[in-house]
Amino acid sequence: MKKKLLALTTLSAVAVANAVEIENPVVKKLYEKGIITEQEAVKLDENLHKEKSKITGKFEKIKFGGLDYIGYTYKNAKGGTDEGNFEIRRGYFITKFYFNKKDYARFTFDVTTHNHKDKAKEGKEMNVKIKHLYLYKDISSIIPATGFEIGMVHTPWLDYEEHAGWWERSISKTFYESSDGAHLLPSADAGLEFKTKTEYLSAEYGIFNGEGYDHLGRNDKGNSGNKPSIEGRITWHILGGGTKHLHPEKDIYANLSLHAVNSFKHRGSNKNLRIYQIHAVYNQPLFLIAGQYIKSNWYSGAEEKGNGYSVNFEIRPILNHKISFFGRYDSWNSDDNTKDRKQYIYGVAWKMNKHIKWLINGIIADYKNNNKKDYTKYMITAEVSF
Repeated sequence: MKKKLLALTTLSAVAVANAVEIENPVVKKLYEKGIITEQEAVKLDENLHKEKSKITGKFEKIKFGGLDYIGYTYKNAKGGTDEGNFEIRRGYFITKFYFNKKDYARFTFDVTTHNHKDKAKEGKEMNVKIKHLYLYKDISSIIPATGFEIGMVHTPWLDYEEHAGWWERSISKTFYESSDGAHLLPSADAGLEFKTKTEYLSAEYGIFNGEGYDHLGRNDKGNSGNKPSIEGRITWHILGGGTKHLHPEKDIYANLSLHAVNSFKHRGSNKNLRIYQIHAVYNQPLFLIAGQYIKSNWYSGAEEKGNGYSVNFEIRPILNHKISFFGRYDSWNSDDNTKDRKQYIYGVAWKMNKHIKWLINGIIADYKNNNKKDYTKYMITAEVSF
């Protein structure tokens, strides 16, 4: 009899909790268990909602996040002075203001080091710039599984590769962006970008200024005036997973991507910069293997005019895949053969927890016709996310 009475009381509490629409899940659970009364639950829920409203204002919610790359690098330069320095390579502070469950505004502040604004010999100084400042609007009611960013937005390629194929951004940019790799375009620009995500197919495509977020309006290659750039990526998610945020230590995925760019009258020149790329990656908790081929065309003699390829891997054999051994090989052949180069990256990483990842690695740059640019780096890095 007592058990039946207790069950009826619990069911009654649950029914009342739903009836009075207690939104906070903790308050709701306390009431359902009979720890607080109905009046106390309603009052506490109202007070918590008021406090949340004071913080978020007119927004449904505000989310904060960050990503820091902190470390020490010793560089043995063939054509210069050897040196070792502690570095704050990157610090991203991210804020998202949600208008509803899908639409939001995003600000990303980018903290990095640059040569002193007056004299390079004065050393480096910390600078803060804006990497992202955009509105994201879901339009899936018009175009299925699609939304768009407008403002200072992501570009279609790099954000994808850094979250699927190359997980060591804290020690080196991708082959596509690295100055000792293909050295093409950055990961953000002013423009309009559409994103389509389905389980087996995803795409990003849009129109952009073309010079990147850190060189807006650059026209150092001529007097043609700035023209827009069109860019797109399409990815076949062979094993699915096109709508989810990937975790390489847990997920199995296989992706095949095509990527293309046409930057009209790039940087004020009288030539269009055209880029074509194919990329493939396979990952399971034990290992990752990825590779890509890039061909680009610009004016004769340009560093960016050429072709090249890159392959990279990770092996995660121990500590529940928290320890990984990684490597990457880059090869870029410039069209006039004067800027040919290779890059070798190797190291080990330990994912200490969901916030901290430690990396120890080396990088070798080998320029075929300019030995003064050759170097070897040894690095230790803390990648901190919050």
